[in-house]
Amino acid sequence: MFPSLCEVSTDQLKEAVKKLLHFLHGTLQISGAHTVDFYTQNIWKTLVAVSPDIVLSVISKHNGAHHKGKDIPDISRIFSGPNQELVNIEAFVEASHSHSLANLGLCISVEELLEALAVHEAGSPDNEVKTDQFMNDKKSHEVLVMSQLVQSIANVCGVKEVIDLGAGKGYLSSYLSMKYNLKVYGIDSSDTNTDGANRRNRKLKKFWKAYKEDAKGASKIQESAQNNDYLLPNYSCQEVITDREFPNPKSCFPKLEELSVSHGVESINVLSEWKSGQESLCSTSQSAESDKTSAFLNILPADAVEEKTLSESICKSLSEQEKEQRKIENIRMKEQRCSHVYLPLTCKITEETDLNDIIEDLEESIMVGLHTCGDLAPNTLRIFTARSEIKAVCSVGCCYHLLSEEFESPTEERTVTTWGFPMSMHLKETSWFFGRNARMSACLALERVAVGQGLATESLFYRAVLQVILKDCFGITQSGKRVGKIFSKSGNFTDYVRKSLKKLGHDDSKISDKNITAYYEKYKPRQNELEAFNMLKVLLAPCIEALILLDRLHYLKEQNNLAWSGLVKLFDPVKSPRCYSVVSMKKPKDTIY
Repeated sequence: MFPSLCEVSTDQLKEAVKKLLHFLHGTLQISGAHTVDFYTQNIWKTLVAVSPDIVLSVISKHNGAHHKGKDIPDISRIFSGPNQELVNIEAFVEASHSHSLANLGLCISVEELLEALAVHEAGSPDNEVKTDQFMNDKKSHEVLVMSQLVQSIANVCGVKEVIDLGAGKGYLSSYLSMKYNLKVYGIDSSDTNTDGANRRNRKLKKFWKAYKEDAKGASKIQESAQNNDYLLPNYSCQEVITDREFPNPKSCFPKLEELSVSHGVESINVLSEWKSGQESLCSTSQSAESDKTSAFLNILPADAVEEKTLSESICKSLSEQEKEQRKIENIRMKEQRCSHVYLPLTCKITEETDLNDIIEDLEESIMVGLHTCGDLAPNTLRIFTARSEIKAVCSVGCCYHLLSEEFESPTEERTVTTWGFPMSMHLKETSWFFGRNARMSACLALERVAVGQGLATESLFYRAVLQVILKDCFGITQSGKRVGKIFSKSGNFTDYVRKSLKKLGHDDSKISDKNITAYYEKYKPRQNELEAFNMLKVLLAPCIEALILLDRLHYLKEQNNLAWSGLVKLFDPVKSPRCYSVVSMKKPKDTIY
């Protein structure tokens, strides 16, 4: 039996959306301002009536402070005058924190959800996979956490098949298959990613085989290492970082101590009823290798690498033609067995995509997406609600600036029928839209900035001053063109300007080095204005993200065949800023609620 799992009511969603819309409407002039135009449009003096030093000081003082439960300042206390200038930075900071998803009380932690699914285990370091052997810290954190949740949901739903949309290099897909013995289809629109995933599959097999053949040597290395740290043998596998010492693996999740679900939301026993309504659940069978040379190897299936099918004596009795034919057959078998880890597929996914055209033997599945860009995240939810075979979804979106907005350009001719935002009928009725600049603001990482992993202020400053030069010397008033990553390739501001002008197709001989330096020196004392303004945008980022995610949750609430839907905080936001997942599970057949 499941403990009670809280679910956000539709009324609570509507109330939160109403408050967010009111706040975001009043702050849209800040979140919607383009940093490139900062000096050409004199944005600071137009929108802010407080000195940049005061803004930076107040924001710094509030970093890491808890604001949940405090009264939310009214927007009228924050802005004033005909231009609605920012006059009360303290109230702005308080209101921004209060309207973030973390403080609205409408999401649960992954620990709480796993506890409700009654499958959470603290985990033992001896059984943990050392994913840092083939993933960076960020990806390792994401894959470890999300895979445990996906496996838990799949277990509850009684499914053994996973469809990973936007699979990329296949880290999550391969881990789900190897660690939890799930059948995984990794679908990505990029041929490069899919080809790379296939190559990685084969290399994982080679790594397993080489490691297995050298088990005795590896055992001796492990026995002589202190604290279970060891040097990984330098096998030929580009995903494995060799010649380095690996730390002891840690448990994916902290211990649950005094966890309580206190979100002011209605409590239901939907999942316990759901689980009891299932006739049978598929048990997860994980291969147990007695060889303890590496925790990573323990997750590979027993047949991850095929053994030789022909003995040397038999091969000697075959003709050269027969040997060649057997060789071709063995290669084909090996290629097919490579899909045991998971099957990477190339396809661009839209709402109209027919999964049966992609997956020949489509079964009841759970659909997942780890940082699905732009419209792929909402389309994942639409496919989930439309296809009866998809029993659950766990989707983490990203790249909000790539979302299409239905009401952003109402006068333009429309060539699509579905949009990334808004999804819910409730928000469609408001005709709300952000605009690209505000959606770009939503991609900023407040938690990272709070711990000192700040914005690239210098590069933003360079670009804003370049725009002044483009306007004064070349008559360019539109800021739509991008110069790309020229800052990292430039030795100084003059070098940056010349490289940027050439990339944009302008004659850089029209301006001298002396004049370029003069522009730099003129605006350098005002760089703190740009830094302070971007900090204001950083504070608004969680509020914009909150409305986007609540719209997706509201869309799910509008469906009538779902058992539970919620927003789950999956990741550490410092490690992975896009840390929230939309999770939903369908009602089993013949179940009445």
